[in-house]
Amino acid sequence: MDSTVGIPATKMLDTFKSIPTWLFFGLSISLLLIWLWPPFLTALPESLRSNIPVALLFVATLTICKLFSLWFANVADRRQRSRALDLERLIYLYRPLNALFLTRHITVCTGEASPYLRQRLENAWDELGSHGRRSRRLKRAWHALFDKQRSLSFEVEYGGGFPLAKIIDLVRTDVRYAGPELQDLINRADRSQYEEYDRALMTNAEYALFEHIDREHRRLSARVG
Repeated sequence: MDSTVGIPATKMLDTFKSIPTWLFFGLSISLLLIWLWPPFLTALPESLRSNIPVALLFVATLTICKLFSLWFANVADRRQRSRALDLERLIYLYRPLNALFLTRHITVCTGEASPYLRQRLENAWDELGSHGRRSRRLKRAWHALFDKQRSLSFEVEYGGGFPLAKIIDLVRTDVRYAGPELQDLINRADRSQYEEYDRALMTNAEYALFEHIDREHRRLSARVG
């Protein structure tokens, strides 16, 4: 098949794209005015009057196609820029952050203070005997009857402590890729080290930061590789 056959079509498409949108709108409005306003229509030769609706339909169709073309091009450009930004965030921020946990094993432990019904009955009885209105005591007792008082604890089992200082250094190096959520989680994790004194375990804020890093690394890797 001759490859030169598609050249005229390509040139026509390029010409169509180069025509400004305002020109299509101007032609459409002009043809519409000629069609709807009798003085304009009667001023044209008889042979052209019957072609005005066809010309209007043709130009209006081209205008709509031009608008859709601009919209699709804008959407594609936004997606491309978003993908490029996500790739940079993955390479320069979240991949180095995730690498800090390659040799650190995070352990999550779940504990229950009242796993047995007998213990929950005792808790409910204590709530019934507490101070307050009867309706509130009944509500608290009903809640205590089903509350196993679950708690979570987190620990870096081996590989060193939680690398908050290194995380802060990486974020400061490429802070333009760090969103408000990441910065807020780092701030909470840093504050938790002063407020929670049991340094044998990870704080809840540190674990939330670890979860965010892992989640964003997986999401960005799945999207841009």
